Amino acid sequence: MIFGKKGNISTLDDVLKSSWENLHNGVRNFRHPFYRPTLTTMNGNKPEARTVILREFSEIDRILICHCDARTPKVSQIRDNPNVSWLFYHPKKWIQLRFSGTASVHTDDKTAESQWKKVRLPNRINYCAEKPPGSPTEKPTSGLPSFLRDKAPKLLDHPEARKNFAAIVCRFDQMDWLLLKLTGNIRAKFHWKDNRIEASWVIP
Repeated sequence: MIFGKKGNISTLDDVLKSSWENLHNGVRNFRHPFYRPTLTTMNGNKPEARTVILREFSEIDRILICHCDARTPKVSQIRDNPNVSWLFYHPKKWIQLRFSGTASVHTDDKTAESQWKKVRLPNRINYCAEKPPGSPTEKPTSGLPSFLRDKAPKLLDHPEARKNFAAIVCRFDQMDWLLLKLTGNIRAKFHWKDNRIEASWVIP
């Protein structure tokens, strides 16, 4: 039997069960390590990684969702090359999850609208910057227009925010699970194809 920091994992089904539990907790709890995964996209032949917020997860549909400004470079990168990867790490349980799959960007459809409704009103200010993310500036700035910076949260539902909002939806087809252990690391791989799953233990 494989002993993790908390709980026991002895089968591949146990790996999936614990992984799904951690991902759901990541969506629900902003203090959970899985709340802030790393998303990697391709910029031509160069990978680009950044921290995102996990907004939704479904093991049934194999879906991972995050939000972003529609003007950010990762949007055009995904449209040029939909292949992406996600990295999650739990420092207390010493568990790493890596997912790979294909992503799509949603800005003006039912998916985007349903995700927008889940964005808390104070957080909508993040989509109100006057210039696209990554634009050069002469001094440190949030990029927010002056009339919004000091507004109360109830006034932050600015129409520009919705226009600049995008949801990134990734359907993963591979997962790599790694448990770090002082007595020897343990690793498993999962591959979904044609609604079938191939799973195996592998050497770390």
